[in-house]
Amino acid sequence: MNKKRKWRNKKKTKKFSYNNKIKRKKYSYFNKLIYKIIFISFLSLIISFISLYNKDIISEDQIIKEIDKIEPNPDSLNWDNVKKDFEMLAKKYEYLLKYEKNIAEDSPIWTMWYQGIDKAPPIVLSCIQSIILNRGKHPVYIISKYNLHKYLKLPSYIIEKYKNGSFTTTHFSDIIRMGLLYKYGGYWLDCTYFITAPLTKLNFSFFTLKTKVYKWYINFLASCKHGFMATFGYIAFLYYLKKYNSFIDYFLLDYMVAIAYNNTPAFTKQINNLPYLNCSPFNILYKLHSIYTGENICLYNKLSYKGYSGLPYGNRMSNFKYIIDNYKFNFNNISNNNIFLNI
Repeated sequence: MNKKRKWRNKKKTKKFSYNNKIKRKKYSYFNKLIYKIIFISFLSLIISFISLYNKDIISEDQIIKEIDKIEPNPDSLNWDNVKKDFEMLAKKYEYLLKYEKNIAEDSPIWTMWYQGIDKAPPIVLSCIQSIILNRGKHPVYIISKYNLHKYLKLPSYIIEKYKNGSFTTTHFSDIIRMGLLYKYGGYWLDCTYFITAPLTKLNFSFFTLKTKVYKWYINFLASCKHGFMATFGYIAFLYYLKKYNSFIDYFLLDYMVAIAYNNTPAFTKQINNLPYLNCSPFNILYKLHSIYTGENICLYNKLSYKGYSGLPYGNRMSNFKYIIDNYKFNFNNISNNNIFLNI
């Protein structure tokens, strides 16, 4: 009797154990299935977000295709039409503000001497040298007519109008700066900026110098890649020159920034939140011939090669002489991997 009972108990135990194993397997399978569903859903969400982001960010080719649809209408050039065009474009690309990120610590610095750096006057070479010395982790790209095509794909009508004299090299550089900032992000510094300290990390997606007099300086801009202002500015230039043949005003880029500032609340906030400079970037521009004391030189100094490139400084330690003597551009050091140029 005891043997029978033991046998039955053993059988029940085996059956119970077997049933438990099946339940555990089912439970384990169910768990794995749930985890897989959660993982796939999460992955799909990320892919959808990336796809949405990529869909909303316009490529160079897409920009050119969009602009090709614009019909030329040079006779309609007036301030009212230009204002209407720019306001429409600012509204169209306002959504980019929600995708912006802080400007990267290793983002490129762009500057340009279009004729080739070997033809640049001494003050320009010294300014570029000051940028190179204070670049921090930023690679420096010195743009010229010899290497522009490597970095920016401009529509043929822009090149043709520039060659035909429809606009100046100054305005050509306005188009180029916005195109490079749109495509790559980083800094644009005019080649006549003399920098006295390393560029610090920016906790902004858009940056410009700002004083009590001016809210922005288009000769010193910084943006994240595909940022609102850079994208809007670049497309506005392409749109404008497809429709019209000449620049209605020398300060057209300033006018674009003003349109964005006055019509785009999020961009207005970006500008308003930027810090003020302690001194004007033009502080020593008209004092280059004055005796050097070090007192008039700021962190960022906008100089000019016009009227100063051949300035005799003799033995006098003027501001001009100090900059030329202490910031000599060395072509032999351009082999540095963080400096890119093609003269």
